[in-house]
Amino acid sequence: MTKSTVEVRRLPKSEAGLARLTDARAAAFSQFVLQLPFAAALLDRDLRLLAVSREWVTQGLAPDLGLGGDGRRALVSAEDILALMKCAQSGKAFSRYLPNLDTDGVQRVWRTEFSACRDEGEDPYAVMVTARDVTGYAEAILRAERDQQRLRMALELDGLLVREFDLNTREVVFSGATHDLEKWCRFENEPLEIIHQADRDRVAAQVAARKPGETGVYEFRLNRDDGVETWVRSASKLLIDPNGRPERLVNLFKDITDRRRQTEAVETLAFKDPLTDLPNRALFQHKFQEAVSASERLGEMFGLIMIDVDHFKDINDTLGHDAGDALLKRLAEMLRRAFRAQDTVARLGGDEFAVILRGLNCEADMLRPIQTLQKLLRRPIEHGGRSFTCSASIGAALHGDPDADPSHMVKNADIALYRAKDAGRNRSVMFQPSMRSELEQRIELLRDVRAGIAAGEFVLFYQPVVDVREGGVAGFEALMRWAHPEQGILAPARFMPAFEDQDLSLKLGDVAFESALRQMRDWIEAGVAFGRVAVNISAAQFRSGRLAEEIQERLARWNVPCDRLTIEVTENVYMGWGSDLVSDTVRRLHDAGVMIALDDFGTGYASLANLRQFPIDRLKIDKSFVQNAEDEAIVKAVITLGSSMGMKVVAEGVEDEAQLEKLIAYGCDQVQGYHFGRPMPADEVPGFLAGFKS
Repeated sequence: MTKSTVEVRRLPKSEAGLARLTDARAAAFSQFVLQLPFAAALLDRDLRLLAVSREWVTQGLAPDLGLGGDGRRALVSAEDILALMKCAQSGKAFSRYLPNLDTDGVQRVWRTEFSACRDEGEDPYAVMVTARDVTGYAEAILRAERDQQRLRMALELDGLLVREFDLNTREVVFSGATHDLEKWCRFENEPLEIIHQADRDRVAAQVAARKPGETGVYEFRLNRDDGVETWVRSASKLLIDPNGRPERLVNLFKDITDRRRQTEAVETLAFKDPLTDLPNRALFQHKFQEAVSASERLGEMFGLIMIDVDHFKDINDTLGHDAGDALLKRLAEMLRRAFRAQDTVARLGGDEFAVILRGLNCEADMLRPIQTLQKLLRRPIEHGGRSFTCSASIGAALHGDPDADPSHMVKNADIALYRAKDAGRNRSVMFQPSMRSELEQRIELLRDVRAGIAAGEFVLFYQPVVDVREGGVAGFEALMRWAHPEQGILAPARFMPAFEDQDLSLKLGDVAFESALRQMRDWIEAGVAFGRVAVNISAAQFRSGRLAEEIQERLARWNVPCDRLTIEVTENVYMGWGSDLVSDTVRRLHDAGVMIALDDFGTGYASLANLRQFPIDRLKIDKSFVQNAEDEAIVKAVITLGSSMGMKVVAEGVEDEAQLEKLIAYGCDQVQGYHFGRPMPADEVPGFLAGFKS
């Protein structure tokens, strides 16, 4: 039945309606409705209007329940007719919120409630209708619904998930975000289960450190069993009930996997070395400051290790930069294996590496991984079908004194590294306070040497080389001396660190060559029969790759014949990094007429095969063998070896007649030493030659 088929008859006067009632109960109830202090109406079982209260009329409600003749909105809509019939026939109550216009044309919201009046047998005999103006309440409900809708929309648009965990009922309610995120934020026993095992201890410690009632913010990976890495950022707050007891745990989750990956990509560019994937200098400095802070705050002991690859430039120059890169990558792998995962292993640049070790108990905790690294370094590296090995110099410093300044750690480790290099490389040195003053002295010495070179204080002295077979002076070895303005003439031992500095070594080598060639030109013009002059060549001078051309250009510029020059190269230069370059250089000089001498033979690691490979004219026996009677067998063997290979053998450090006689007996060709003459200034050479007697 629709509204159009229901007869809802309007009575002009309530007395007329009452007259037609045959049921005394309905008539009595109608009288009651007329007196009610709120808006109410009464219908019979046939939905005919029996009575309305005065408040009903006062509120401007329609006098009937259909469409009022004055156009006011009815309180029963077409959709409610069937519900109203069920209420009248079976007693089923219902209620509605409906808008209506008041007398001023302002829309109001009414809550209408329909309930049945029943007789003793529970059969409905009338329907009571009440109406309440709930405009304000309805607007609040609508605002709340709109706010809830906006909240849900905001959560979904921003990818946020809200999880509420009732601590009493253990009920978990989710809202917002996606089902995928909700799936992995559920838990069986306790909330930390959702955190990946690798992050759980860290987050648990952060939670424990949080103050009661404080909101905590954490970032962690979800504990997913499908292998997909998902990072979330979670804001967590524990809600307390009025009695001060924890009531609910509320978490807000956001998937930050993409942001994390972008951050990691940026950090990789900013804080990772692209070749080795190790932390770079910027991240090293950050980690070092963290170690310093922990040391100052907690008294934590930590160590610092500085590592330099020995002769790395020679590797690049001789084997190529790709071989150098392969070496650095291999070293990075060795460092990862030697040190703990929590240690910071960084590449500072070039062939420089550093390691920060925190939480140490003693010095041995730092020495053990260093020993492991040195063992790994002994293994050959394969690259491009070639096999080669490398070594490293290592300096270490330990900070365990809470009263000391840890900021000096980098300098201390550097000082220990310099000491390792000075001691011959391929070793590790632990910093000692006495090393600082020694380094300062070294720095001061190098500064003075630079000033001395600029002032022309470095000169050559000449020591004669005597041919014992022919009984004459075969030539001279040019030896560097420092004519110090305050300390007098200083031997090389007093400024040896300058030869170990690559820049100063090159400058001193340049001084030696120019001085020797200038002096040779003067002697030639003066008719001095000086024979040959030997000049020592350092490893640094070979590195340019043009040493052969440079020497020949200088000889031509000073108009000195090539056969008046001898260059002396030590075993370690021959056999060190760049041996191919050294061999090629000396071969070209030898072909041009320059004599080649292998200096300090026996102190390095040249083999018989090396002697056959390189163009060597003179084999010089180091004075340490000549002056030690226990090494006579070695001296004799070297002389025999040189003779068999067509080389002349020169014995250094001959100081007395007994040494000379033995050398002559063994078949030695030439000697030099104090027995015949000390190194002398150039102006004394002509007189020495004139008065020489073998």
